[in-house]
Amino acid sequence: MTQKLASRFADYREFHTTRGNVISHYIGVPLIATSVLGLLSLVTFGNEQFHDKLIRPDLGWVLWAAAIGFYLWLDWKIAVPFSLVMTGMYLIGRSLPVEVLIAMQVIGWIVQYIGHLKYEKKSPAFYQNLTHLLIGPLWVFAKMIKYGGATS
Repeated sequence: MTQKLASRFADYREFHTTRGNVISHYIGVPLIATSVLGLLSLVTFGNEQFHDKLIRPDLGWVLWAAAIGFYLWLDWKIAVPFSLVMTGMYLIGRSLPVEVLIAMQVIGWIVQYIGHLKYEKKSPAFYQNLTHLLIGPLWVFAKMIKYGGATS
């Protein structure tokens, strides 16, 4: 793991020390990330002929590309497999109705806040550093595959 990623994970980990909060993130983060990508995919631009294609110009792909660029900068070894996971989240999110995506946002955030208020008794990490909104999904993935500094 690169030092850039290790230091971000160490900072993020300070806000996620209890089992209940970590479990809440296993549920909430994927719901939020998938629904954000899905909601942003509704904002399309460019030529109409691409709008029904698998790859089309929309804000979901813009966020996907920006996030993957950030992750590659942090540590390419985890960014590459996580880009496949994010592609799946994008495609799932894009296929769901708006009502389901909004419900996923609401449920995801409620679960997250239960984790922070009930178990961690500490505000979410992104209150102090907005990049933690991007670190969260990568951290959950890293913990699930037991990658480097996310596991401690």
